[in-house]
Amino acid sequence: MDKNDLASFDVLGKRYELPYIEGNNRTKELILIESTVLFALKGYSAVSMKDIAQKVGLTPAALYNHFKSKDDLWEEVMAHSIRLFHLYHEQLDEELKKAASFEEILATLFDEPSKMKNAFTCFGFGLIMKEQFRDARAGKLFREVLIGFSRDFAKKWFDNAVERELTPPFDTKTVSAVFANSVMICIDLKVQELINPEVCFDIPAYFDGLRRLVLRAVGRC
Repeated sequence: MDKNDLASFDVLGKRYELPYIEGNNRTKELILIESTVLFALKGYSAVSMKDIAQKVGLTPAALYNHFKSKDDLWEEVMAHSIRLFHLYHEQLDEELKKAASFEEILATLFDEPSKMKNAFTCFGFGLIMKEQFRDARAGKLFREVLIGFSRDFAKKWFDNAVERELTPPFDTKTVSAVFANSVMICIDLKVQELINPEVCFDIPAYFDGLRRLVLRAVGRC
């Protein structure tokens, strides 16, 4: 199956599509998905292997055939979340290559995170945010990947816009740091929306305000 193929899964009563991760069979993929959601919702300590097996529709013994322990499963869930994170940015990178103006670069950078269509990617980010203070590896992933990579990714495209003279020079380092932290806030809000359908944050408006802030920083509005 091609890595760009999609499979559909149910979570929290809704159906979502998930990009295929090469090398995973569908049972393992489902275990990782459901574990990601449970860990993000309840936290590592409150979720048992029995809970996960029941959610996936396996016996505990069958689950242990795939993962030797809860710690092994947790490690793979974090690794899976990071793979989804990089796949998300690969797709975002392709969209940004089509941008012909600074405004189009901003639209892509800010609009895509505000949509966060893939619930599993969102939950994957969410569980690392939730567990960053309990688990040393989660904390490192949060700082170096979720924040660090997002910051560097945005800076690469802001620098690209300056180099192509699509915009006057500006402090791309500071603006990129603001962007990365804002994306993490957006993810947290999105997870809250997914958990509780009665909660609704105007995330697109939040990112629209950030986009206007960037435009003011470069004297464009």
